[in-house]
Formats: sequence, structure tokens, C-alpha cells
Amino acid sequence: MKAFSDRGHKVTIFVIRPDKKNPSVSNFQENSLDVYEIHPPWFTPFQGKKGVGKYLNYLACIPTIKKLATEIMKQDKIDYVYSYMPGIGTSYPAMKIKSKLKIKHVLDFADFHVYVRPKRLVMDSFRNADKIITITDYLKQLLIDKGIDTEKIHLIPNGVDLELFNSSKYATNEIQKLRESFHSKNLIVFSGALQDLNIIIDSAKNVISEFPDTKYIILGDHRNPNLSKDVWKKKVQDKGLEKFFTFLGTKPHEEIPKFLLCADICIDSFPNEPYYAAAHPIKILEYGACGKPIVATRVSETKNLVKDGYGFLSEPGNSKEFSNHLITLLNSPELREKIGNEFLNYVRKNFEWTKLAQDLENTLEQN
Repeated sequence: MKAFSDRGHKVTIFVIRPDKKNPSVSNFQENSLDVYEIHPPWFTPFQGKKGVGKYLNYLACIPTIKKLATEIMKQDKIDYVYSYMPGIGTSYPAMKIKSKLKIKHVLDFADFHVYVRPKRLVMDSFRNADKIITITDYLKQLLIDKGIDTEKIHLIPNGVDLELFNSSKYATNEIQKLRESFHSKNLIVFSGALQDLNIIIDSAKNVISEFPDTKYIILGDHRNPNLSKDVWKKKVQDKGLEKFFTFLGTKPHEEIPKFLLCADICIDSFPNEPYYAAAHPIKILEYGACGKPIVATRVSETKNLVKDGYGFLSEPGNSKEFSNHLITLLNSPELREKIGNEFLNYVRKNFEWTKLAQDLENTLEQN
């Protein structure tokens, strides 16, 4: 929304929280955007942490939301109410604003996880929306299969902050110093939520046998304790590979580029499951924005991003194929540079937020 606002559009954001807070409404600026954080009224009997009370507290915020939207409508004409994902705290208030102010509703459908939410509300949200933005072909086809009108579905993928992930911003000696701190000739870097590192760990022995002076740098963690970095560290230790892996945990987003710039190769490891097939992985765009060659698994949208010439793909679960791709790239600095530069150009051309904001603008202007 920041890039959309930078094109001269007025954007006001409502953040709806189910927990009680005094005052229940606060207004502040974030990234030059006007933000209202809305909590349920003080007299609501539920704490709103979880369960039914959480959803009832979302509903208790509706009168405040409608009142604020009406006040904003008097000051600045509102053309659209834009909701991120179907849900009681997202699309349901948007539907209420649409009904009260007689404006159009745009629904951003960006995540397969939505299907854990009430199915009736999900389908009502899809039908109510005047336009639906999906980030992948997979999600677009899912909507079509559910009978949603194709004409109102528009594909706009995720983007990447090309200013943050710009190698020219970072001093060469600073990156080299960080690289040397890992005490290995070859660095393979993963960044993101640690959903499934099995193929990375299972393929490492083959890679290390060919290139012993290699280290895997793992950035990120997972909120599920069963997928936390400690669990993956234990698997690495069980295989006797602990000296070849460094788990750094979660880092602030603004620190990620310097670690990616240290890499010889960047990797991803989505398993072959519907949730991941529907995802449009920003991490791969960030790898590309840093000019790094990629080895990843061949799942739906990753396959569409890492096309011929931009990296190598293996079948999910095929650790031998995954390791062979890494070995091929480690054998050839020239190939790594060629692939990295070609992917960098592709990302710059297609996934800059400014371009995608223009795509959204064009979509909204269509009848």
C-alpha cells in the first residue's frame, strides 16, 4: 500500500484487534500512511485472546469501524474498501462498509491458509467482492473452480523492495568481513520460515563430500515448536553435520540483504503440498534482487519464478537431485554469476513494488 500511496492515492488503514485496550481507538502514521488501530469497547466481556471470544470481539468492533469509515467518507471520498484475506476481522467489516457507504469492495486473496476459517464467510466474501486480487495462478484457478466469476479475478504477484535488496547500497568490505566470519570458502544461504528443511539437510552430505569447505547459513525460525530451528539443529547433529551448519534464527528484515549478499548460492525447500503450491515466495524474489543463483524445489509458483536460466529445480524429496544442482553451481563461479545476473534483471523488470502498484491502479480503473 505504501507504493500505491506514493502514486498519489489516499490510503487509510484499519487494523482490527480482538484484545481489549484503552483507548479502544488510536490513530497514528506508519510509512506515511494513516492508520487506525481498533479494539473492542471496554464493556465487552471477553478478553479476545482465542476461541469464540476472539471472534465476538471482532464483531464488537463493527460499529466503531462503520462510524470511522463514515467520518472519513465525509472528509475524503472513498472509492474502495480493500480487505486483506477473507475473515471475521478483515473481509466481514469490509462488507459492512461496502453496504453502508455504497462503495466497491476489493478482496486480496493471498494465502491458502484461509480455508481454516468459516467456509460460509469465505464464500460470502468471494461473492461480495467486486474485484479479487490473487498473487498466484494456483489461487486464481482455485476461485474459478469454486464458481467465482473469472472477470473479477485479477492476478498481481508479490513484489520485492529493490531499494533494500540492492547490492550497491552495501560496502563491499562490510559484506566480505561478514562472509569471512563464517570461516568457509563456500556459503549456501536459506532465509525464511523453517517449514521444511529436510531436503536441504538430507542433501548436504553429498555436497560436503565434494566441497568440504562449505557452510549452510540458515536464517529464520518457525512459530510451530515442532518446526523450530532447535528441531532442525537436532536433525543436523544426528547426521553429524553440525560444523557445516550455522542457524542464526530470526533477523530484522533490514539485516537480511547483507547475509544474502554473502551467499554463493541461495536455496529454498518447499514441500509438495497445496499450501506451498499456492504461495508466491518473496524470499526467492529477495534472492534474485541480490543477484544470487537459486536451487529450489519444483512446486507450482516456485517453478514459475525460477525459469530456465534463473536457477535449478529439483523434485521435492529428491535430495540427490538437489545436491547435484548445488554441486554444479559450486563447480562454476562463472555459471553462478551468469544465472544470478539474469535472475536479477528478471526480478527488477517484473517485481518492483512501484510497477505492481501501477498494476493495481490499472485493475481498479477497469469497469
